[in-house]
Amino acid sequence: MNNLNTNSTLQLEGRIDRKTHSVADLRAATEDYDSLSSEEKLQLTREVEAVDEETVYNVTTESLHEYFVDNLDPDNTSPEANVSVSWLGLGTDSASGTSTADTDLNTRTFEKQVTDVADSSDQLLASTFLDSTDGNGNDFDELGLFSGDPANIGNAEVFLINHATFSAVTKDNSKTVTFDVTLTFSDV
Repeated sequence: MNNLNTNSTLQLEGRIDRKTHSVADLRAATEDYDSLSSEEKLQLTREVEAVDEETVYNVTTESLHEYFVDNLDPDNTSPEANVSVSWLGLGTDSASGTSTADTDLNTRTFEKQVTDVADSSDQLLASTFLDSTDGNGNDFDELGLFSGDPANIGNAEVFLINHATFSAVTKDNSKTVTFDVTLTFSDV
């Protein structure tokens, strides 16, 4: 007897919350701002009101879907079985859109290691803090999480996990930007 539930499908939703903060506001909130680590600055942004914020949703890539399938195979001993969300890439070409077939951003111009990763039951949160010195001179409007350093795309362990576009944010030394990417798995 077949006990498959044909009315159920696994859904993976990616939500991206972008918050832009004034460096002056962050410095006013604590007297030792410049001596804080990236993790401490990220935490401070959770306590200080953002000057601009936006929430968008993404597509997940075929590479991520293949990763799940491969890792459910008990005979799979490939190195890809131990990858993690570790880098955020930012780009400047949202006009080209997103696709599940994407293997990189449309125009990736900046990448940084993820600042903090946390998981709880069916959600993974990857947060990346861009300090006042990171990525200046760019009008960022697309992002993606990577399973490793995007400079190594093509290596079996490094692939684009998701791809999203958002309203352009011009990055300069007067602001910080925090990207919180939440991946939620559900059965609908």
